Amino acid sequence: MNAVAAPRPVFPDAGYLYRETAISVAINAVLSLIFFLLVFGTPASVRVAGAGGYGMDFVPQSLMIALMASLVPGAIAAAKLRRAGLAAAAEARAALLRRSLATALLGAGVGAAIGWLFALLLPVAAIPLMPALFAKILYGALLAAIVTPIGLRRALRRPYRTKEPR
Repeated sequence: MNAVAAPRPVFPDAGYLYRETAISVAINAVLSLIFFLLVFGTPASVRVAGAGGYGMDFVPQSLMIALMASLVPGAIAAAKLRRAGLAAAAEARAALLRRSLATALLGAGVGAAIGWLFALLLPVAAIPLMPALFAKILYGALLAAIVTPIGLRRALRRPYRTKEPR
């Protein structure tokens, strides 16, 4: 008679990446809205070029979205893996932080390039408030949609040990 092995915990399930990415997209869209309003307020238009301008604001926005869209879902996934009986090594936290910081720096570089292009290529000195706000919200959501699943896949790819003998 064949012995039936106990089922291993299933994590992540098929919809996990989708759910976590959707949550990250929503949160980062709202954060983009809030920070836009904190930085620029509600003027009739937003200056494009120069320090503190719309183009330069892509750098800190990209840095923070890339960091949070990588770090937070990765940390949540690691905690769920530990609760599911898949123990992450202590160095996994440091690796998650290193990966998230690298992702954030890459995001800042992307943001700097986008900001530079805005400042260089837009034929106007200022953008009306609503299109500027909408574009920042959309950008924050799109960046989170790209970064979150990549960060989660990298976090879940780490070697974990199970309670079962190998």
